[in-house]
Amino acid sequence: MKNNKGFISISVVYSFFMVFLLLLLFIVNNLISNRTMLTAIENEIKEDITDATFSRYLVNHATDLGLVHHSSSLTNGAGDNSYRYSGEDPANYVCFGSNADVCPSANLYRIIGIIGGRVKLIKATSIGEMAIDNTNTNYYVNTNIYTYLNNDFLNSLGEYSNLIATTTWYVGGINSDTITTIKNIYDYEVGINRNNLVRIDEKIGLMYISDYGYASSMIDPALTSSDNWLYSGVAEWTQSRLNTTTNEFFFITDTGTLSSGDVANLYQVRPVFYLNSTTTWQSGDGTMTSPYRIEG
Repeated sequence: MKNNKGFISISVVYSFFMVFLLLLLFIVNNLISNRTMLTAIENEIKEDITDATFSRYLVNHATDLGLVHHSSSLTNGAGDNSYRYSGEDPANYVCFGSNADVCPSANLYRIIGIIGGRVKLIKATSIGEMAIDNTNTNYYVNTNIYTYLNNDFLNSLGEYSNLIATTTWYVGGINSDTITTIKNIYDYEVGINRNNLVRIDEKIGLMYISDYGYASSMIDPALTSSDNWLYSGVAEWTQSRLNTTTNEFFFITDTGTLSSGDVANLYQVRPVFYLNSTTTWQSGDGTMTSPYRIEG
């Protein structure tokens, strides 16, 4: 009878070698995958603990800068993990669109907050009295103000428009029944009860009613102009339409209350936009005389 012991021994050794090789390949592959994952985590941690971007700078120094963290535990807050400026006159100025040693007043903007990880700005002063529309429609994408903001105004910013992020704006509006608390207004404007079917992806918009509400240090359930830096003392349009009508938008009155009016009315306009998430902080302390200077 033929002796197969040598053949069997070689087969066993070969099988063990293949198993070892496969195990080795598995270990190496996992080491590479783990290294990639660890590198990504390391970079994320570095960004979180350093001031790599303007938004991270603000979040990292939120307490010192007076930013309010709207976590889920903040009473009457937005609950969206945003950081918002509130109070009578916070140091939240940004010089946008100018490299002049002294920032021109026309280039001063103010930070509403860090929302969705990006810095949201509003022009410090109005660009003038304007109508939402002169053809009697409050469907935002068909209005004159929408066209003006995302064409004429945006183009006037020149190369600085590249620092502005394209953002989803929820423009379905709200109805009078939802105006009970700031949180309820927030939920119907941009939160869990928003109208997802009426939205646009653009660069420039206006402030939401809830932006105005949360700018007060009171964080009361109801809207108030008390200790509220967004209250300008003049009638000013917001981003939200009265969606039970076809021709009315909400505005902040000259006394700081909320009202709705015909879209043909002339009220003040302050453009609002989000900076790109890669924007970096260069200098400044956020005061009007030393506004934050940024780069893309």
